[in-house]
Amino acid sequence: MHWRRFSSDVITHYGIKVGSKGMCCCPFHNDKNPSMKVDTRYHCFGCGADGDAIDFVSNYYGLSAIESAKKVNEDFFLGIQFGYDSKPLAKTPEQIRQEKNLEFSRDVVRAFDILRRDAINTLSKYHRLLWDWKKKYEPKDMRDADWHPFFVEALNKLDLVNELLDDLCFGERSKQIEVLEIYGEEIKSIGERIKNFE
Repeated sequence: MHWRRFSSDVITHYGIKVGSKGMCCCPFHNDKNPSMKVDTRYHCFGCGADGDAIDFVSNYYGLSAIESAKKVNEDFFLGIQFGYDSKPLAKTPEQIRQEKNLEFSRDVVRAFDILRRDAINTLSKYHRLLWDWKKKYEPKDMRDADWHPFFVEALNKLDLVNELLDDLCFGERSKQIEVLEIYGEEIKSIGERIKNFE
């Protein structure tokens, strides 16, 4: 099984029947005739669902991207370690044979690296915005009771954003995963919000 058939193999593994031409009924809408094309990625011509294997697992099971990567890692016996206390999985001979046929680990790691890169980009933009707000909206008299909300946000968030950027840029892989597990949804929300200020 070649890694380029990653999405097809994952989708089949989770119970979706894929025909010989790579078409299947889309599980994301009421699909009576096959409208989803599956190959290295999946794309539904009916509802527009699209992505790679990690995206599929995320949408199919309602998991975050990092949880989806972990599920694929466990279900396909890839042996990628997530976190401080992760231990290599004990494998049966059948699992070892299966692992030799699956070259998916590159794709899981690549998916994580994309998540990390996107989080760094979002937090860097937010950091610049917070600094701008801190300078622009700083009250002339700090005893003034009516501080601008952007100034207050800058005071409250700058230290945390600095810490998260340090962990994502320079931390161990396990620390980077921890940050994305805890703050992933919040970072995604920040990314949507700051589009209004670009």
